[in-house]
Amino acid sequence: MNLKNIINLGTSRQSFSSANRTRTMNIIGLITVVISLLYSINYIFFLENHTVGFINLIFTVAYLFTIAFSATHHPKLAKIWFFSVLMVHLLICSNVYVTNASGFHLYFFLVPTGVFLLFELRERVEQVSLSLIALVLFFYCENTFNTEPLIVLTEQMNHMLYQSVVFVTMLEVIFVLYIFAKQIDKNEQQLILQATTDSLTRLANRHYFFEEGKVLFENAVDNKLPFTLMLLDLDFFKKINDQYGHLVGDKCLIEVTSTIKALCREHDLCARIGGEEFVVAMPNTSLADAQKVAERMRKHIEDCKISLSEAHQLTCTASFGLADKTQCATELKDLLIRADKALYVAKENGRNCVKPYCEQAA
Repeated sequence: MNLKNIINLGTSRQSFSSANRTRTMNIIGLITVVISLLYSINYIFFLENHTVGFINLIFTVAYLFTIAFSATHHPKLAKIWFFSVLMVHLLICSNVYVTNASGFHLYFFLVPTGVFLLFELRERVEQVSLSLIALVLFFYCENTFNTEPLIVLTEQMNHMLYQSVVFVTMLEVIFVLYIFAKQIDKNEQQLILQATTDSLTRLANRHYFFEEGKVLFENAVDNKLPFTLMLLDLDFFKKINDQYGHLVGDKCLIEVTSTIKALCREHDLCARIGGEEFVVAMPNTSLADAQKVAERMRKHIEDCKISLSEAHQLTCTASFGLADKTQCATELKDLLIRADKALYVAKENGRNCVKPYCEQAA
C-alpha cells in the first residue's frame, strides 16, 4: 500500500468535507508517528536511555491506531484517540521524561487548533472538551516541576530541546493551516461547481446562464459585436419519459449534451435551462453562422442512436429557435424571448427544424 492509499484510508462513503478532514487527520497522524519515532531514536541512541525510548515507542505505536480507526470508518474515534494519546504523551514527556524546562508542554497549543480544524461542526462537545483538557494540562505542566526526571538534561540541552519544540510546533501549525486553506479552496470550488452546473448534463445551469450570459451580451453591445442566442428543445420528450422511463430520458439528454459540446466553440456558453430545453449563447457570431451550427447540431441529434437493448435503439429530434442582437434587443431576456418565439414557430412547423426569429412572423 502506497502513501496516497494510506492517506485516503476511511474516506470512502464520506461527504466531500468529511473526507478532507479524515484525510488531514491521517496526514497529521503519520507525521506525528514519524516525529515520535525520531524522538525514540534520540532517547535510545543519543541519550542512551532505553527505558524512555521504549516508553516512547509505545506512544509511537499508539499513534498508529489513529490510522487504524480511520481505516475501519471510525473517524470520530480516530480523532478522539489521537488527541487523547497526544495529551497523555505530552504530560509524560514534561513530568516524567524531563522537566517543563524542555518545553514539551508547548505542544498542548496544537490541540485546540487541531480539534477545531478536524472535528465536524456538529461535534462541538468534543472540540470544547478536548480544548479545555489541553488548557488545564498545559497550566499544570507549566507550574509543576519534575524533581526526579528519568533524563537529566543540562541547561543548554533543555534550551535546545525547548527551541526544537517551538520550531516543530510552528512547522505543524503552518502545515495544518496550509492544508486547511487548501481544503477551503477545494470546498469553495466544489460549491461553486454545484451552484453553477446542472448535475445531469454538467452544462451550466439556468442561474449561471443568466448571470454569465448577461456579461457576454453587454460586452457584445458595448463593443458593437454580433451576438446570437440558440434555443433548442427535444421533441416529444414527455412521450419518451412516459414510454421508456426517465433513465432513457436522461440518456437522451446526455447524448444531446455531447452533441452541443462537440459543435460549440470554447467561448460559447452552453446551458440547460429547463427539463429538455437547452440554450447556447454565441458571442461574436452572426445569425447566419449560428444557423449553420444549429443545422449541424439538429442533424447530429437526429442521427444519434440511443441503445435501449441489444436489439432496440431510440432516436430523438430537437427543434431550434435563433435570435440575434439588434438595436431593439437591449437585454439578454429580450433575446431569449425572441428565440423562444422562433422555437415555437419551429414546433408549429413540424418540429426537427431550425427557425430564426422573424419580426414579421412575430
